Amino acid sequence: MRFSRFSGLLAVALAAPPYALWAEPAATLGTILGNSDTAIRRMARLPVGGLQAVETTDGQLLFISDTGRYVVRGNAYDLWHGVALTSLAQAEELAGRIALKHLKLDVADLGALDLGTGPEVVAFVDPQCPHCAAFFKDIASLTDRYRFRLIPLPIGEDSQSEVLAVHCLATTDRAAALAALLEHPTDVPAATGTCGQQTAQRTLITAQMFGVGGTPFVIAPDGRLHQGRPDDLAGWLAGTPTAVPNAGEGGQ
Repeated sequence: MRFSRFSGLLAVALAAPPYALWAEPAATLGTILGNSDTAIRRMARLPVGGLQAVETTDGQLLFISDTGRYVVRGNAYDLWHGVALTSLAQAEELAGRIALKHLKLDVADLGALDLGTGPEVVAFVDPQCPHCAAFFKDIASLTDRYRFRLIPLPIGEDSQSEVLAVHCLATTDRAAALAALLEHPTDVPAATGTCGQQTAQRTLITAQMFGVGGTPFVIAPDGRLHQGRPDDLAGWLAGTPTAVPNAGEGGQ
């Protein structure tokens, strides 16, 4: 998977909260909640900075800051799925999905280039990414089963001009733009003026919101996410979707 700059360092820094600071606050959690026997059973990191979901030993769902300083108790909602969060298992499951239908996001607005027919698989890809090149080979045998919607995204500075050229070319010739993305020939005309810039900006903003740290970033038809190239793309796409209590529509 091709990573954006600093993403690897940031991932290490955020991999675990400073547990030394958690000892005393965690010990007083039961008192605050009105039951001295209440303690943290398990935790899950959510796709939002500085917050983790916590399941207590008496079955409560809480949200605690990474520092262990703040505890949020009460109703919480996943607006991207349109549901109330009721359990840690549900929060974990939904954290690994994006409900594009519920968000009413048309990936055509992000410059998606389509290949194949069938249930829609959305993928953010960088034309200079070697793992994306391997991913393109993977999808070649699956285009009779899925419609792959490929969104050009520049992860590295070396691919910015090429992605912009693809977005610009797509305004007049989508077939040629798709070929340029898959094969990146040297004769693709460079973008001129502001051509393709609006699409590129929408894509960058959306990728940041979705937490895209590298490419390929794949969204299955049922909304499941995969950071990086799946080892077995066909198997992953065909995986039996997990039932999510109270979840809205997933996928595209």
